[in-house]
Amino acid sequence: MYSKKTKTQKMKIKTILTITFLSVQVIIFGQTATDALTIELETLVKNNSIQGFGVAIYSKDSVLYKNGFGYANVEHKTPYTSQTVQKIASISKLLLGTSLMKAQEMELFNLDDDVNDYLPFKLRNPEFPNQMITIRHLATHTSGLNKLPEYDLKSLYFPTPIAKITNELPFGLRKTVLNKLSKKINKNQDIPLNIFLENLYDPKGIWYSKSHFEKYRPGEKEVYSNAGASLLALIVEKASNISYSKFIQKYILTELNMNDSGFDFNMNTYQKDKKSSLYHAGIEVPNDYKLILYPAGGFETNVDDFSIFMQHMASGYNINNNNNGISILKKSSFDEMLKVQINPDFNHGILWEVYPSSTVGHEGDIVGVLTYAYYNKQLDRGYVLFCNTSTTKTIYKDTDAIMETLKSYYGKLAL
Repeated sequence: MYSKKTKTQKMKIKTILTITFLSVQVIIFGQTATDALTIELETLVKNNSIQGFGVAIYSKDSVLYKNGFGYANVEHKTPYTSQTVQKIASISKLLLGTSLMKAQEMELFNLDDDVNDYLPFKLRNPEFPNQMITIRHLATHTSGLNKLPEYDLKSLYFPTPIAKITNELPFGLRKTVLNKLSKKINKNQDIPLNIFLENLYDPKGIWYSKSHFEKYRPGEKEVYSNAGASLLALIVEKASNISYSKFIQKYILTELNMNDSGFDFNMNTYQKDKKSSLYHAGIEVPNDYKLILYPAGGFETNVDDFSIFMQHMASGYNINNNNNGISILKKSSFDEMLKVQINPDFNHGILWEVYPSSTVGHEGDIVGVLTYAYYNKQLDRGYVLFCNTSTTKTIYKDTDAIMETLKSYYGKLAL
């Protein structure tokens, strides 16, 4: 005969079963949420215009999800993974902002110093020749420098020329127009960063023009400038006595073990099978091109590495978190870097986009590249999205769908 169980024994068994059931449910939920997210993203890549992309979701404590979808190379059916390396365009500026805060901590300069204390040529707005331009002005896009899309294109150097397009392109793009643009870009020369910038902003420079400057005093207006941001790398070099790329390597990449990351000219010997092909306007373009304005957009990395960087930034952005004993910046530097500067109506911290009610981060867009990296402090969640595709009819609709899907799983993924 089975022995009778007491009421206490029954309660204990019920409690154990409940705990076991809940534990199993948590495990299943975690697995199911991860699997469900993967399935949703696999569906999206099958039905959108993006050839390949990588994603991550992270909190201040850990990376909760990372994966790759579609192809790094369509012709060879090479899968895009979280280890696939590609350019990240203007998200490169997040490293530049971090380097400025590090240099200020090292007392190499102060953000409110005159840029002419460090630049190899004199920088003044001819409309306001007696008005000082500070490092902070450059770092917040409020220096009075104009946006120069023509020179953004001129800063693209293709050692492997862009091939001529022979087929008509989709959604109204004309091959003749793109072939004309490609022919112009293929004529670009590889010029050192300091010479390129001197040609733009020194009155003796071959491209100098008063139109390169806004009719606003420094600090009065936000005008996004890749060339202006790149000037900051020259300041870091002058103040530290080492190249900007070595400064980034020493104080950020090595500290965070970002071993598959670097600027495009440092990555030209990186394993070709680990680098993504790039697709622009429906065609494959050479992925070995170089940005002369590399501090503003020439960083190459993968989701694995960059999610570590963003998770570390999120950790430093939160109070009473010591990054497991490792921090590349002081808490005060994170606070300054990630708050709105100059004017409460502006949306820039120190090279970071800052939207106080929602997110901090940046996006990037260049030939064959569309990227996003953002963090929401209130939700303690952020995401990374790297795409190897640009300029398609539905590209922004497609990336929006991916980002909304990632955000819909913020509360579903277990810590």
